[in-house]
Amino acid sequence: MDFIKKLLQANQERGRASIQMTVESDFNLPDFEPDMIKLIDRKGTARIHETHVEPDQAVVNGALFFQALYKCTESGAICSLQGEVPFTETIHMEGIQETDQLVLRSSMEDLSLGMINSRKLNIRALINLEAIDHMEQQIELPTGMEDTSVQALYQQQKMLQLLTQKKDICRIHSEILLPSNRPNISRLLWQSVQLRGFDSRVRAGEIELTGELLVNIVYKGEEDEKQVQCMETTVALHERIECSVCEPDTLFKLVPLQIQLEVTPTEDEDGENRVLMLEGTLDFYLRIWREEELQVLEDAYSLQDELTLEREPVNLQSLLVKNDSKFKIADQIPLENQPAEILQLCASVGEVFIEDSHIIPDGIEAEGILKVRMLYITASDDMPIGVAEGVIPFTRQIEAEGIRPEDTYELSAGIDQLTVILADNSQADIKAVIGLDSIVFRRQCTSLITGMSRHPVDLEQYEKQPGIAGYIVKAGDRLWDIAKEHHTTVSDVIQMNQLSGGHVNRGDKLLIVKQMGTAAGSV
Repeated sequence: MDFIKKLLQANQERGRASIQMTVESDFNLPDFEPDMIKLIDRKGTARIHETHVEPDQAVVNGALFFQALYKCTESGAICSLQGEVPFTETIHMEGIQETDQLVLRSSMEDLSLGMINSRKLNIRALINLEAIDHMEQQIELPTGMEDTSVQALYQQQKMLQLLTQKKDICRIHSEILLPSNRPNISRLLWQSVQLRGFDSRVRAGEIELTGELLVNIVYKGEEDEKQVQCMETTVALHERIECSVCEPDTLFKLVPLQIQLEVTPTEDEDGENRVLMLEGTLDFYLRIWREEELQVLEDAYSLQDELTLEREPVNLQSLLVKNDSKFKIADQIPLENQPAEILQLCASVGEVFIEDSHIIPDGIEAEGILKVRMLYITASDDMPIGVAEGVIPFTRQIEAEGIRPEDTYELSAGIDQLTVILADNSQADIKAVIGLDSIVFRRQCTSLITGMSRHPVDLEQYEKQPGIAGYIVKAGDRLWDIAKEHHTTVSDVIQMNQLSGGHVNRGDKLLIVKQMGTAAGSV
């Protein structure tokens, strides 16, 4: 028996796995770098180069990139170095296949650098890797019947039609000019590029990315190399990504996977090092849906034959809520054991991590931390640069009215604003605005009709049923179920009992006449 079908393109999370790995290696200073006396600061990031998906596992190749500031033997000057430590790790995920497209994210929980001697460092980092397998599937939904002799019941359902899902790269390029009151750059010692206030919006035929890139540099000037210079500036992020299926009413989720931005000093038109080239990439994972309301065949029967319905359990998704919220954090971080008076704050680097989240009544509760690391200039000639860091915990509830334990959600966090003020030499005042983006999917477990076969009516059983019957409506009864049980149609029950609509209430008394071979109808 043929159905009228509509193809639904969907994607669902089939599984996820996360591991915590330790990357450790010794690093020798290049021959051209002076000897180390004392380490001052370090920063790093884990970058994923490629992922090979194999049956039941994924092999991840990447590298730990690091920067270090240290006091060197050149008259106690400040020097810097950078390097990378490659790594390969295997993530076991039962059921994944080579054709699956994994979404992989990395974060660094801890980084420590230790001096082995004046020419060698020990580098140790704790890295988290999370892999998510989003399974793309095609579901044939029965939305109609070609056989007009069958009584059919339809249910209106909202569903998400997947239009596209892909991993892509946005390339970023910008030039930064040094202010006129700053000396030329002799050597760049330290750099930090942070993405703040990231936002994405869908337009006709494209997705618009906006935000702010906060750039901090520490460098040696040409006039006096012993004097450390620091500068902070912002670069507006405004990029457009072409997307042929994008329309203003489509639903989308864009997740940044990793951002790689580097600052490189270059010469200006006069041949002086006064230009900073900001270049890099933003890797992201994009999914776009269209929300559709479809009528899906829920049940069917015939007055002429016995029908056997073949069903298959499927999980369908609809959107419950998409919530982009912001909240403020204000706290203080103690500055302990400072060797000298703090003169100037060079840079403040912030990272936000969601450590746990769970569903609560009408919402999601997220627990996380804000890590803040500060680089500053001191009044000490012996150690002109100092560093301090602190952690601020937070708990936040996100509204998601009607969320159920079986529903699924995705949650991401970012920093919109971060302000650090040195109140005195003993503490720093921290104020931040954190953005939490969530999307909640309603999980609909349903038994989808995939086939139907006809059999002759059991006449003996049919004749045992009374031709006319009285029925008292019970709680939860539907006219469809009553008509099907008594071998008649919904329209006949309505007409026979002069009902004003298609609903009945508990205790209603109905007169039902059994029928045979009546024309079909649908509900």
